[in-house]
Amino acid sequence: MLPTDGDATAVRLQLSVEDKNDIVQRFSSTVKFPTVSAPEGFSLEPFHMMREYSAAAWPQVFSSLEMELHGGASILLKWEGSRTLEPVMLAAHQDVVPAGGSDSWTHDPFGGEVFNKRVWGRGTVDYKCGYSGMLEAVSLLLTRGYKPERTVYLAFGHDEEVGGLSGAQAITDSLIARGVVCSSVLDEGGYIYSDSDGGFTAEPAVAEKGYASFRLVATAVQGHSSVPPQRTAIGVLAAGLVALENSSFPQAEVPEGISSSRWLATTAAPTVIFGGYKENILPGTAEATVNTRPSPGSSVSEVFRHIARVVEPFGIAVELLDNASVSEPSAVSSVNTRDMTALRESVLKVIPEGTRFRTGVFPAATDSRRYSRIAQDTYRFMPVHLGKRGIGVLHSIDESISVADYLRCVEFYAGYIARVSS
Repeated sequence: MLPTDGDATAVRLQLSVEDKNDIVQRFSSTVKFPTVSAPEGFSLEPFHMMREYSAAAWPQVFSSLEMELHGGASILLKWEGSRTLEPVMLAAHQDVVPAGGSDSWTHDPFGGEVFNKRVWGRGTVDYKCGYSGMLEAVSLLLTRGYKPERTVYLAFGHDEEVGGLSGAQAITDSLIARGVVCSSVLDEGGYIYSDSDGGFTAEPAVAEKGYASFRLVATAVQGHSSVPPQRTAIGVLAAGLVALENSSFPQAEVPEGISSSRWLATTAAPTVIFGGYKENILPGTAEATVNTRPSPGSSVSEVFRHIARVVEPFGIAVELLDNASVSEPSAVSSVNTRDMTALRESVLKVIPEGTRFRTGVFPAATDSRRYSRIAQDTYRFMPVHLGKRGIGVLHSIDESISVADYLRCVEFYAGYIARVSS
């Protein structure tokens, strides 16, 4: 049946070199599909092509599990359990951000090249290692005759990078309409982080920060640059941004269940700035977009108040950019559940010896904020080493994952499904 530790570990022990090569090749093939999402709209054709490839690459999964399409390209797979128990969900997203500056890549961003013991390309870490890894894990379990006692859902959204409204939210709405409530959702998020002492920490996230962007607008008298006044729009905006960067957001108490201090503070970062249109004209306005990530225990409104208070002396107006990405910080999920025990055991089985284990907060937004409406708890983890750059490697040039880490993902997902669904 494969529910025990010994049997779950056998998923790894029974893989031959040829098996591993085939597993990596299937994964690298998914990277070749340019499943890029964008706020202004995007083609679903690459998603359809990747789904067709996936059905051929993992035929037993797509023939044994019930499949639904939502929002045009999001996939929901249902692995029916043998008992009437609360279901569990695993989630990944199919879409990726644009390659951006593809001339700067040393490997084709959509080539899926396997080189120097790494798989290269956009989405290798964020998050096709989850999409492919979950399908591979279920395929391995099916070929070994495993049958879950609890129903397992695999949810693969197609627009996570632009808010998840057509994908994860559509899947969630459909499950709510059917009265489905999952005991937990496992999504992307926590990683294996490099620590300052040279060690490593595996850090499943039991909460994630919120997301909100604000427009800051400074005004002044438009005029000729040869006779500048003491107050200019660009100067005022710059002073306000410096004051904001030098300020500290109110720090809430560390929520119960979180054992890591990484990523706890609310952050604000200027990401877009605009002012002026000709070199000899003083602009009447200058504006900046500031992206914030409210921490658990805080809120979007609290962040708004803090920013407004800091820039008020400069006469800068503040406005929330109300769009699909705005979200409050998540609740903190319990670390004392059966599902968390299965997660912890599965993580400890695959991480290298000597790696620390802590629970923490994920600083970025994921589809789990949508799925949390049908789950009692939401967890986030993938056993991938991010290296010294940490989360900075996400969305970067030359995104890649080591072959060892990808195989570790497959083993982790197989072990977790076996433990949590039995």
